[in-house]
Amino acid sequence: MPYTITEPVNIPHLQEILNALDADIHARERSAAALALQNASLHNELQRRLAESESFNRVLVSLLQKTVLDQVLDIVCSEAQRLIGATGSAVLLLTDQAWLEVKHRLGQPLAIVERLPVDGSLAGQVVRKGEPVRLNDPTLVEQAQVYQWPTDLTALLALPLHVNGGIIGVLDVVNKAGGFTEEDVRVMSVFANQAAMAIEHARLQEQAEQLAVLEERQRLARDLHDSVTQSLYSVTLYANAATLAQAAGKGEVVVGYLRELQETAQEGMRDMRLLIFQLHPPVLEAEGLVAALQARLAAVEERAGLQTHFRVEGERRVPIAIEEDLYWIAQEALNNVRKHAAARHVTVYLHFSPAAIRLDVVDDGVGFDLPAVRAEGRGGGGLRSISERTARLGGQMIYASGPDRGTRLTVEVTV
Repeated sequence: MPYTITEPVNIPHLQEILNALDADIHARERSAAALALQNASLHNELQRRLAESESFNRVLVSLLQKTVLDQVLDIVCSEAQRLIGATGSAVLLLTDQAWLEVKHRLGQPLAIVERLPVDGSLAGQVVRKGEPVRLNDPTLVEQAQVYQWPTDLTALLALPLHVNGGIIGVLDVVNKAGGFTEEDVRVMSVFANQAAMAIEHARLQEQAEQLAVLEERQRLARDLHDSVTQSLYSVTLYANAATLAQAAGKGEVVVGYLRELQETAQEGMRDMRLLIFQLHPPVLEAEGLVAALQARLAAVEERAGLQTHFRVEGERRVPIAIEEDLYWIAQEALNNVRKHAAARHVTVYLHFSPAAIRLDVVDDGVGFDLPAVRAEGRGGGGLRSISERTARLGGQMIYASGPDRGTRLTVEVTV
């Protein structure tokens, strides 16, 4: 006969067990919900940091692609404003240990001074301590004597520009709605470090270009003294000698002196024409490398008696800085041909491809022993100068020559 339960079974502490299980389930649910929120927060933070990193990378690439200081500073100021929503910005660079110069300013309000002392200024305090300063209270801004900005300044974040363990200046961003946060300080500190590297890179590039210009001027001054000045001195001597010979009634001697005077003056004109082209060919910037080389060959080499050939494939314009360096390389090579090669023919090739430019200068002159020149440490008639310019362009140079076999220079540059 089946057994039937007619009364409830009394299990000790059942209710407590059920309550405990229910509480555990709720706790697990709350824990899972909290974990989900934490994961979502971490995911959002990760996405924000990734976007921030990508933004920094884009800015850094953009900065390093620029070599002109003014362009770099303009990018720094505009990106600094964009990153944290500021309305104005400025870059101040140390000109010496006592003064900061406002090199660039952007947005509103604008910095109102050109320079300010390191001692006694807020920017100077940033330089001295090497730490950011954040002011969101207009009263504190006024008390801080931030006198490189107008009176409508309401909030300021000033950051040091660190490079190689030193500080080269200060980056200011101003007047963000609601003021600047600690997160703004973190973001802008990272940006300021990248900006400082780009600024220093542009400054070094600018200094190198100024040094190259100075060296070029010194070289031209030496050439002027060694060629044109000597020719003019010789012209004066022949003119005086002809005058004395004329006074003495020596007609044939006068004719000889006048002939020498004419030849010397013509040589001086050729040297002067060459120096003018070395200073800056008028057509290079206006019409480009091809036209400049054509003008050079016609004005210098052809008038010197060389037979010239000029061949161009795929002609196009490239950045003027590259055209200028390639022109100087070609000019140095052509000068070598005139001065040292004893050649009858010279050929210049320019080949433009989508990714590169190749320049060839070929002559049929006496050539030289390239290994011997290198072993003796000599410049090879401008070889060192050509090599340095090619390296500055990031290009490759090949020099082929030998006694009585002429010379070929090949320079290829990626653009």
